[in-house]
Parts: sequence; C-alpha cells; structure tokens
Amino acid sequence: MVWPRSRILPLALGLLLVVAGCNKSGRTPEIKQTGIFTQSGDDLVEMRKLGTLGTSYGPRLYPELPEYDIPVVADVGPIYVNIPNFPVSSLKGIEWHGYRLGGNGSVGSPSTATPQDWKSITVVSEPTATAGLFKIVVASADAKTGRWKPEINHEYFGLTTDGGFKGSPIWAVRIK
Repeated sequence: MVWPRSRILPLALGLLLVVAGCNKSGRTPEIKQTGIFTQSGDDLVEMRKLGTLGTSYGPRLYPELPEYDIPVVADVGPIYVNIPNFPVSSLKGIEWHGYRLGGNGSVGSPSTATPQDWKSITVVSEPTATAGLFKIVVASADAKTGRWKPEINHEYFGLTTDGGFKGSPIWAVRIK
C-alpha cells in the first residue's frame, strides 16, 4: 500500500513530537536559583519557606505568609533541592490540614496535632547529575512519574528537617 505524502508528513511530525515530549519529561529541570522546587505538570513551582513546627501555633501561614501566596498544585511531583550545604538526608515529608500543623507544642517538642490534622510522609533523596542539586520523591509516589497525591482530608504538603519540631522551617505547597 502506498500512502500519499499528505498523510505521511503529519504522522512523522506527530511521532517526532511524542518522542521529544517523552524525552523532556524524564530530564532533570535546569534550576539556577536557590530553593526547593516541585514539578506540577510541565511547570516548575517553588515551594515557599514557612514558619516552624513547635512554636505556639505551628507554621504561621497568616499573616507572615498569606494563604493565597502559597503555590497550589494538583499533585506533588519530584522535588528538587538547590540549597548549598543543605542536610538533604534529614528531610522529612509532611501533609496537613489547615493551620493546625504545630498544635500548641513548645519549641523542641513534637506537634500536638492529631493524625487527622497531620502526618509524616516518607521521602527518598538522591543526587542528580547536576552538582549540588538533589531530587526528592515521596516513597509511595507513582514509580514512572514520581507523582503523588496526599490524603483527601489534608490540603498542604511540605518538607522539613528533623521532623519539623526543632525550630526547622517548612517548605510547602497547597494541594488542590
């Protein structure tokens, strides 16, 4: 069977775009600025640095950082840490609902929030081919895409060091 050229060209271009798209999705993004970032679709989103757990009200999202200023993502993709001399191996994942992340605990003590308000999420870190850039993935994320969705009753996801209750900051996004 001989196909007319008018059909071959669009098929060839379509195949080329699919191959190029697949190649792009598996690559580590180029990140030049310092910070912690996650992938949301094809976009790179900076995770904002919030307050700490273990203070009188946990991370004070408002008024220090108004809620509307926290980036919103559909799910959590691979996370990239580009902070010089950062203790990446000590990072812990957390998800929580509303403002009750810290409860009423004192500095240096664990959160008093209940499991319905807050829970720890296991994350895995690995270096990338770029010096100083580390990739963090939620351990239970989809193996092919690295994407993960928190429980429906939680609305924020973040990373912190030492479980977050030793005066450590939290880098977070809001989940749709």
